[in-house]
Amino acid sequence: MTDFENLIQNAPSGGWEWFEGADEKIKKALELSEAKETEDRAAIASAWAQFAETPGGRKALDNLFANTLYRTVFFVSLGLDMQSMATFGAFREGQNAVAHMIASAIAEGRGETTKPRDV
Repeated sequence: MTDFENLIQNAPSGGWEWFEGADEKIKKALELSEAKETEDRAAIASAWAQFAETPGGRKALDNLFANTLYRTVFFVSLGLDMQSMATFGAFREGQNAVAHMIASAIAEGRGETTKPRDV
């Protein structure tokens, strides 16, 4: 069995102690991957914040939010069956999730704190 297979096999034993047994190459690769993800996240958040400050960006985002997060949703419609209403609700939730992700990235790029969407 390879070191990596041993690492995965021992992972459920609890805590993060199992990670200490990882090969140094694996640890370094994971650290580099995490650092790149953090750097990418900051760059993307900064790009969204910069876009939001432009006149065109503000208009585009106002339109996006008006048609998603700010739009009232009524799930009770005459003639729609339960499955259709559930499908529409799931579709709208997907749209709202994307809009919220963008709004959160803008706030992060501006150095603001955000609350979870479910609060």
